[in-house]
Amino acid sequence: MTRREVFPIINCSDLASTCAFYERVFAARRIYRFPEEGEPVYVTLRIGDGQLALGVGTSPALYGATPLPATGHAVDVCLYVEDLAAVVDAAREAEAPVPLPPTPMPWGETVAYVRDPEGTMLLVIQAPAEARPEGRRP
Repeated sequence: MTRREVFPIINCSDLASTCAFYERVFAARRIYRFPEEGEPVYVTLRIGDGQLALGVGTSPALYGATPLPATGHAVDVCLYVEDLAAVVDAAREAEAPVPLPPTPMPWGETVAYVRDPEGTMLLVIQAPAEARPEGRRP
């Protein structure tokens, strides 16, 4: 069967600490690493029903240029969570910036923004209770 999926790859200057951040704050599980032995240069993490990857971004990629750090705000990585307050508390304990604390939105979700150790902006969302678990948004 052909794989048909989309997932972000976050290029990191410090893969180990960024991976530890996602494991601690979002209960991410490592489902793949390369190479299998020694220091990884790439890992795939499972977070809930989705996944994201982290790669060492300090040398030229296959296209020939070194990836830029996440110093701007071009992309938000969105993560749905069951307990937004607990995630934000864990992020703060990990000394991650929280530019927007949990804020109720008019459409019923509560959202917060958190930055990971590489500067990637994370839009963390908790759906209203009546929308979980069967009514989760796509």
